[in-house]
Amino acid sequence: MDMLDLKVFIAVAETESMSKAAHYVALTQPAVSIRIAGLETELDASLFHRTRSGAFLTEAGRKFYFYAQYALSALEAGQESLRTLSAQHTEEKLRIGIVESLTHVMLPSVIHSMKDQSSLMEWKISTGQSLDLALRTASGELDISFINQAFSPLPQLHSIKLFEEPLAFIGPKQPEFPRYRSLSTYLKEVPFILLKRHMPLRELLEHQLFAPLRMHPQKLIEVDTSHVIRQMVEQGTGCSFLPVSSLWPSGRDAAIETISLPEVHLQQSFYCVYSQSATDQIRNLLPKLQAGIIAQVDQFRNSRNQ
Repeated sequence: MDMLDLKVFIAVAETESMSKAAHYVALTQPAVSIRIAGLETELDASLFHRTRSGAFLTEAGRKFYFYAQYALSALEAGQESLRTLSAQHTEEKLRIGIVESLTHVMLPSVIHSMKDQSSLMEWKISTGQSLDLALRTASGELDISFINQAFSPLPQLHSIKLFEEPLAFIGPKQPEFPRYRSLSTYLKEVPFILLKRHMPLRELLEHQLFAPLRMHPQKLIEVDTSHVIRQMVEQGTGCSFLPVSSLWPSGRDAAIETISLPEVHLQQSFYCVYSQSATDQIRNLLPKLQAGIIAQVDQFRNSRNQ
């Protein structure tokens, strides 16, 4: 298999359509079908259920999807690393990655560090998903990343747990929104707005909440970011799960409220990762960044409890 095989597989998995995938990867539909068939032969597994309404991942396909994303992200990060190999990297530059859902928590500490570190003339801040940021850090494209999942198969990285937050079950602060006593009733009756499969929060919910209950949302809306989840819940579209940190800051006028359910007692962890080959200047900066982030977390927690 090659990079194009992986791109084709991921495109079909995400669009659930051979023809739509063909558009995204700039191939003909027959070429996409041939690529998928070749991949299935090589893996000796059926990756898709093909029906008149589309192509849907089999159990084998769902398992392979994560590794396909992992492999493709690593290859693309490697290509980018080689493209920038000729660019001189000095200690006057710091490249930080922040998972999208935590920018409001991490940025105050980063900005404060910018003011204190006069020797650093250039700062680069990137946002994205945890896997992508971890791979870019492992490849040397980023110096430090703040993410919400640990990736043990990346020995190039040091990982430090920063903090963890309970998951909150949330709904719109509207009188007409139903109030049930059990999660199972919500799963049957109310639309759920969740991140796409294979994102850390979604996998946490799938494996540690839905699977033990042997129930899944009957009405599901999948989105790319926690910001979209918040917006859709505020508008009364449905309910969702988010770590409490994703709801900060939220005052009395917030259009979202937390709904207490006995079945929900999960927590999500957040990490700082950096390369084993990090410079002394970066290693010396890390404790200040971490202390600033923890202080920001404590400030949000205290203001929420007041």
